[in-house]
Amino acid sequence: MIFLETNKKIIEFNSTNEWFHIIPLGDFHIGNIGFDRSKLEKTVKYIEEHDNIYWLGMGDFLDCITYIDKRFDPTTVEKKYLSYLDNVVQIQLVDLLDILHPIMSKCLGMHRGNHEEKIRKTHMFDIMKEIQNEYAVPMLQDSAFSRIIFRNSNIRNKDAFAVTIFSAHGNVSGRKDGGKINRLTDLIGMFDADIYLLAHSHVKLTTTKDILRLNRIGRVVPEKKVMAYTGCFLNGYMEGVSSYIEKGMFPPSTTGVVKLSINPERRDIHISQ
Repeated sequence: MIFLETNKKIIEFNSTNEWFHIIPLGDFHIGNIGFDRSKLEKTVKYIEEHDNIYWLGMGDFLDCITYIDKRFDPTTVEKKYLSYLDNVVQIQLVDLLDILHPIMSKCLGMHRGNHEEKIRKTHMFDIMKEIQNEYAVPMLQDSAFSRIIFRNSNIRNKDAFAVTIFSAHGNVSGRKDGGKINRLTDLIGMFDADIYLLAHSHVKLTTTKDILRLNRIGRVVPEKKVMAYTGCFLNGYMEGVSSYIEKGMFPPSTTGVVKLSINPERRDIHISQ
């Protein structure tokens, strides 16, 4: 038996040329001195102020590195948390919920990241369960299929347009973009979806791939697959701070997100940074 999270969302629309957008949000690392709080708050405000924008949580929302963790380095902890090291994860969680509160009603679901999972296993504190207790959002665990169904409320008996997303926090963090792209395209052979999203690597990387299929009336048609690594809100290189990213000489990357754009009437999907 295969165990994988599934999720469904129905979105009603009434315009013949209406675009909808999904922004994956993850790898904030709240609590780390490199956390780009300003950019995340601007992104949240952008989602809040636009009706047709939804978001998907990609994990590693909190840094979750306590003083008993071998990765702990006080110089990389944001100063406001240094006075709360005994309960730093709980304080980070309060900040997370405060930042995301304006857009929780637009959340399609949330993955846990390896940082949240480490706390669950070592401290018996389930961050994702705490979020779900506060907001009734789907918890997508490690990986999930989400089916987003767009239905035109003005047209009776018209087929809805369904988009399937395979998403996971993931564990790919290689240095070369080619390896990351290969990992994304490998997913096509394992999971049947229209959109593939991975996080964890802290890069914004997008690509599309066309495959051919035989449709219901026997015609060969192209089918677009959209893939992305979803970015981050953690600055790895900062003056006066030596992070694990700098120590490991990982490639620098800019903070921010990718954006999925879907037009149900045209049955079209685009992705941009």
